[in-house]
Amino acid sequence: MKHKFLVLLFLPLAALAGPAEEAELADLETRQENLNLQKDWAKYRWDKKQHDCYSRFFVNRCLDEARLVYREEIKAIRAQETPLKERQRVLKAIQKDERDQQREAERLSEEKARERQKNVETFEQKQIDMQARQQDVEKRRQDSEKRANENKKATPF
Repeated sequence: MKHKFLVLLFLPLAALAGPAEEAELADLETRQENLNLQKDWAKYRWDKKQHDCYSRFFVNRCLDEARLVYREEIKAIRAQETPLKERQRVLKAIQKDERDQQREAERLSEEKARERQKNVETFEQKQIDMQARQQDVEKRRQDSEKRANENKKATPF
């Protein structure tokens, strides 16, 4: 019995994420929206019943009955939501695993490796160019100071 349960549990994980999973996920989201609408209507009916209860003599009993009816409605909705959300989690996990595998494959591909190497070389060249520019600026500053000192010495005042 345990083995059957484990097989049924991991069977959906064995499938690769694809259009079928995306379509099923969209269907599950539609069903979730429908359940949310049912919840909203149950809440509306409960609020209406509460409002109506205050016009009766036995207010507390009426409120208790209204709350009991509301709880039963919500219980039925939640019973439908639980497996729905579990399946959504499984499908999203499958999609995430597929995306992770694609990213890993891209990261390991030779073309991406060449592109990364090219980017590293470009970065190193830019660093060398920046150092050369800094040295040039420093040399010009020193030459400027030297010329300024020579000009001070050359003035007769």
